[in-house]
Amino acid sequence: MIVLPVSTPAQTAPTFVGIRTFLSAPYQPDLAKLNADFAVLGVPFDEGTWGQPGERYGPRDLRENSQEYAHDLTEGFYYIDGDRTLLKGKHWVDVGDVIVYPTVPAETGQKITEAVKAILAKKSFPIILGGDHSITFPVIRAYDVPLTVVHIDAHLDTWNGAKGNLDHASWVLRVAKLPSVKKIVQLGMRGIANDPEAAGNAKALGTRIVTGEEIHRRGVSAALEAIPQSENIYVTFDIDSMDPTLAPGTGTLEPGGLTFPEIDELMLGIPKKGKLVGVDIVEVNPYRDPSGRTAQTAIRLLVDLLGAAFH
Repeated sequence: MIVLPVSTPAQTAPTFVGIRTFLSAPYQPDLAKLNADFAVLGVPFDEGTWGQPGERYGPRDLRENSQEYAHDLTEGFYYIDGDRTLLKGKHWVDVGDVIVYPTVPAETGQKITEAVKAILAKKSFPIILGGDHSITFPVIRAYDVPLTVVHIDAHLDTWNGAKGNLDHASWVLRVAKLPSVKKIVQLGMRGIANDPEAAGNAKALGTRIVTGEEIHRRGVSAALEAIPQSENIYVTFDIDSMDPTLAPGTGTLEPGGLTFPEIDELMLGIPKKGKLVGVDIVEVNPYRDPSGRTAQTAIRLLVDLLGAAFH
C-alpha cells in the first residue's frame, strides 16, 4: 500500500520523487480552467541566441531545481530571519510550456503572446521561464496596460541585429515601440560586452541605465532611484546579470556581475515603485552549470520578489 505524505509547510517528499512542475505546483495545461494567483509558463526557446545554445532547457532546469523549495505552496515561504512567512494563502499552478515551432520563431512568438494574454485574462500573475531573452518581446506584447519595464542584465540588448530579425541582443528595440511601454530602466549592464552601437541606441530610446559598476560603487539605491514611481512594473531578469561565480549557467558570461545580496535587495525594492504585473527569468543554460546553482539562485530571487510584491 502506498501512503501519501500529509501536506505540511515543510518539504513532504524527497526531491527525487514526483513529476516535475515548478515548486511541485499543480499542473494545469488548460488555460481555460486556470484559477490561481500565480501561473508559471515555460518557453523552451533559444533560437534567438548569439552565444552558447542550451537555454531551451532552461524551463526544465528551473523546474528540476525548484524541488529544493517544494512544499504545500499555500502555506507560504518561511524566513528564519525575522521569523516571518510570506505568500501564505497564494495558489500556484504550472501551466506547462508554450508550443515551440523550430525555425519558425514568428509562430512561436505568437503562441507566447496568446498564452500570456490567456493568463492575464484569468487574472493570474504570469511567471515566465525562458528561454533566451528574445522571448520577452512576445511576452510584453500581451499587455495592454501602461508599463515600466525593469530590465536586469549584463547587456543592453539594443543592437540593431539583422533586418527583421528578433534575437536576444535586439529585443529591447522592439519592446520600446510597443504602445503599452512607457519607460525602460536597464540595470546591471557592465564590462566590455557592450559597445557604442548598443549604447547609442539605448540613448536614442531614452532608457535609464545604471551599470553594474555603478551599483558596486554606490549601492543598490542607485538602481532603485532610477526606477520611477509607476502604475505597473514588468521585470525581465537575465541571469547573466549575476556574477558568473554565482551563476555560471548562462550563454554569455561577463565578469564583475552583481552579487546575490545586491540583486536580492534590488528585487525587494522594486515593488515599492509600483504594482508588479509580470516577471520572466531568461538565459538559464543548464549545459554550462551541471551543479544547478544558477537555476536555484534564480528561483530564490523570484520568490523574494513575489514575497515583496504580494506580502
